[in-house]
Amino acid sequence: MKTEHELAIALRTMMSEVSLDDISVTSLTKKCHVNRKTFYYHFHDIYDLLTQVFLDETIPGVLETKDINQLMKVIYNYYAKNSKFVDATLNSAGKDLFQEFIYNTCYTNFLRYIVALPEGKKIHSNDRKYIARFYAFAYSNSIVYYLSNYKSKTFTGLMNCFSFENKNCLEKAVIKVVAEKGKTQQ
Repeated sequence: MKTEHELAIALRTMMSEVSLDDISVTSLTKKCHVNRKTFYYHFHDIYDLLTQVFLDETIPGVLETKDINQLMKVIYNYYAKNSKFVDATLNSAGKDLFQEFIYNTCYTNFLRYIVALPEGKKIHSNDRKYIARFYAFAYSNSIVYYLSNYKSKTFTGLMNCFSFENKNCLEKAVIKVVAEKGKTQQ
């Protein structure tokens, strides 16, 4: 476990300096003072290690968020603090790993927000999951698109990606599901 952690830290550090495509197993293992066989004992390739990095990754403050705007703020702050690493990931074949990381972060939190709504408790868990997946997909794709395609990245710029969102959109979706379920039960 210690070796895996050291390799993950070394990969993050190296990705802040060079592109992922320029990092070899040899250069990574030299940085960690382990041999190549040790790397291959734990991982199949660099992308397998990057997968592990994102599986272990968390966004500070994400569990304290109470709404979508706060969630977007902590995601943006995570990006700002780790921009070189994230940009290197987005400019590599590992882009999907970051996409999945952001999707999972959004999904978990949207589900939490829905459950916290009074109406959210009135709908079946499958309906809550459906709504959370829908919003997580929309938001994570917008976040990754923005971070991948805009040179100047600001919180305001990120929030402009969500012009499709209006106030309490998530709550309105839950209320609509409750109303629709009520109609079908009559």
